[in-house]
Amino acid sequence: MKKTLLIEIFANRRIALLMIIFFVLMLTECTGKPRPFLTRDGKEVPGSIAEIETVYINGLNQRIIIRGSDTTKPILLYLHGGPGDPEFPFVHKFNPGIEDLFVVCYWDQRGSCLSYSKDIPPETMTLSQFVDDAGKVSEYLIHRFKRSKIYLLGHSWGTMLGAFTANKYPAYYYAFIAVGQVGDQERSEKISYDFVLSRARELKDRKAVRTLEKIGPPPYADPKEAIDKMMTERKYVIRYGGAVKKGNFYPQAIKPIIFCKEYNLIDKINYLKGMKFTRNYLWDAVMKTNLFKAIPSQKIPVYILQGTSDYETSYEIAKEYFDSLQAPEKKFYTFNNSAHSPIFEEPEKFDRILKEILTEQQKDGK
Repeated sequence: MKKTLLIEIFANRRIALLMIIFFVLMLTECTGKPRPFLTRDGKEVPGSIAEIETVYINGLNQRIIIRGSDTTKPILLYLHGGPGDPEFPFVHKFNPGIEDLFVVCYWDQRGSCLSYSKDIPPETMTLSQFVDDAGKVSEYLIHRFKRSKIYLLGHSWGTMLGAFTANKYPAYYYAFIAVGQVGDQERSEKISYDFVLSRARELKDRKAVRTLEKIGPPPYADPKEAIDKMMTERKYVIRYGGAVKKGNFYPQAIKPIIFCKEYNLIDKINYLKGMKFTRNYLWDAVMKTNLFKAIPSQKIPVYILQGTSDYETSYEIAKEYFDSLQAPEKKFYTFNNSAHSPIFEEPEKFDRILKEILTEQQKDGK
C-alpha cells in the first residue's frame, strides 16, 4: 500500500515538474516576437522582413504577421481557415517556402488569436464585416509596400471570405488562389457525413456507427446543434483521412501552435478562445452561403487547388463550382495525395504551382 502511494506521489511530482518546465519554456522561448531571416553565419538576411504589426481596422485593433525573405517579391494576403483558425504556425512548420516566393501577410482575422478580444461586439462578427476588414488589410498592404495590386490566397473558410472579398475589391488583386474551396457547404456536409458513416460500417467501427447514427445526417435546424454535431462528425473525418490524408492529424495540428514563438502563452490561450468565439458566430453563415448563387463570376483570375480526399470541403463540389465559375482566367489543380490542406500535405507541388501562377501573371505583364 505504502509502495503504491509513493509511486503515485512520485508520478504526480514528475507530471507537475514537466508542467512547470513546459510553462517556463513557453514564457522564455515563445516571446511573441518575430523570428528574423538569418544567413548561415547568423546575420539578418538583407532585404528580408519579419514583423508583427497592429493595424486599426474598422474600429478594432487587428494584428498581422508579415514575413518574406525578399521585400521586392509580390505581396500575398493569406486568409486563414476555420472560421477562427489562424494558420501561420502551420505554414512556418510545413511550408515556409512560400515566404521565398512572396512577402506573406498572415492576418489573424477579427476574433482570432492575435486579434482576439473579449470586447469585440458580437454584432460585428458577420461575413460582410470580415469582407470589409479584408479590404482594409489589402489597402494597408498596397500602401505600405507601394504596390498597385497584391495576391489573395484563402484556405477553407478563407476561400469563402476570399471569394466575396475578390468580388467586392477586384482592383486590389492580381489573382485569387483558393485552397480547399468552399462551394455549397450544406451539400458538402452531407457528402462528408455519408463518407464517415460508410467508412465506419466498412471498418466495423461500431462505436462510430452508433455515434453517427445518433446525430443523424445534416442539415441541422438549430445553429448551436449544427456546430456540436459537426464537431462530433469531424472527429471521424480526421480518423478516416478526410482532413489529412497521411500522418497523425493531432500532433500535426497541435505541436506547431504550442511551439510557435510568434505566439506567446496568452496568445496560445486566445487561439483556443478565438476558435470557439468565431465559429459560434460565423458557422451558420458558412452553412447558409451557396457560392454557386452568391459568387457565380469573378473579374480576376482564379486558381483552385483541391485534395481528392478532402471531406471537409468536398472535392466534387469544388470542381463543380470551378466548372460553373465565370472568370477571365481560371485553372483547377488536383492533389491526389492530399485531403483538406494541399498547402501543408504536398508543399513541394503546391509551391511549384505557385511559381507557375506567378510566371503566368508576369508573362501577362502583371
